[in-house]
Amino acid sequence: MRIKMILLAIAYVAVSVLLLAIAYQPQGSGAAHKTDRLAGSSFLVERFAG
Repeated sequence: MRIKMILLAIAYVAVSVLLLAIAYQPQGSGAAHKTDRLAGSSFLVERFAG
């Protein structure tokens, strides 16, 4: 049971790192920023804002 919990924790960390790597995509130097979004808005707010 302990090994299963350790593997589950490792898998959780790996998935979290993968999602953060996907979410963190730095803007290119030539990318135009949209003016209707807040400067400090998070990835989820930008992605799921209607």
